[in-house]
Amino acid sequence: MKTERKQRNLVISGIGSSGGGDFQTAKIDGVGRVEGDIRCEHFVLNGRLDVHGSLTAERADLKGTATVDGSVQVKRVALAGRVKIGGSAAGESMEVNGSLLLRGNCEAETFTAEGRVNAELLSADRIQLTLHGPSVITELGGEQIVVRKQAGIDFAKWLQKLPLPVGNRLTAKVIEGDDINLECTTADIVRGATVRIGPGCEIGVVEYTTKLDQDPRAKVNRAEQITR
Repeated sequence: MKTERKQRNLVISGIGSSGGGDFQTAKIDGVGRVEGDIRCEHFVLNGRLDVHGSLTAERADLKGTATVDGSVQVKRVALAGRVKIGGSAAGESMEVNGSLLLRGNCEAETFTAEGRVNAELLSADRIQLTLHGPSVITELGGEQIVVRKQAGIDFAKWLQKLPLPVGNRLTAKVIEGDDINLECTTADIVRGATVRIGPGCEIGVVEYTTKLDQDPRAKVNRAEQITR
């Protein structure tokens, strides 16, 4: 007869530290530090945490400030605050309300952010980025990409507490997708089937296959329709 091993929980309340390991739930309420990798079903943060390792979880709910030295692999992420990742991040669904700063790549099925994002590569089927402060993403790729300036109705109070630089703008080298809708974006190359270049954009080259709409307040150095 096979016996299941019951996993322990990691709980830090107030100020504390712990080693890494395998957990059912990892919950930090306060200020914590973890030395080593965290692997768990559910990761919960309310406060501030430094992880000297990587984070792997089925679900993560983060409210506050976190620094992860390694990589992050979580199926479903809900972030309200500020997270710095020394490596890359991957998951199915990522919702960001605040600031997400990565040294590496970010890959997901759906990626929604209201705030600031820095990454080398952001790749997802659906990307929606509402700018609050400057975002720098070297390359964006996806089926549907929307970048806009306006803040949503449920603008998180976390954003008003974070020391974010002023200037709502996305800076990228390459943006490539099927359906692209951009505002307040500076990019060297934009490639897509249906492309809309909205107000505040400064684009070097636009390559499109089906349709291009350009706002009169946008600047495009060169636009070319590509036939397949």
